[in-house]
Amino acid sequence: MKKYLIILILCVGTLAWADEGEKFCNDPKAWEHFNSMVKEYPADVSLQILHALKIGLCVKIQNNSITPSEATELFNNMVDSAADLRGKENASEGQNF
Repeated sequence: MKKYLIILILCVGTLAWADEGEKFCNDPKAWEHFNSMVKEYPADVSLQILHALKIGLCVKIQNNSITPSEATELFNNMVDSAADLRGKENASEGQNF
């Protein structure tokens, strides 16, 4: 259940980031939320990957090798992929009963 909760929280936060592409890297509240989740769930590999991806995408934005809109789209795609993977993992765990 925690797995779904984390992805849901990320998806809701991501929708806010998608609406304001320029704020993708410059939203202190979003970073505070994301960083606190990473600390709270250090063993959550998907969350750690998404966090690292966002950091890397912000570096690319700063280097002008990608636009904020492109970064937001890539990040949202990875959130969707992580959610799909979690759903498959949970479905296979349920089959073990």
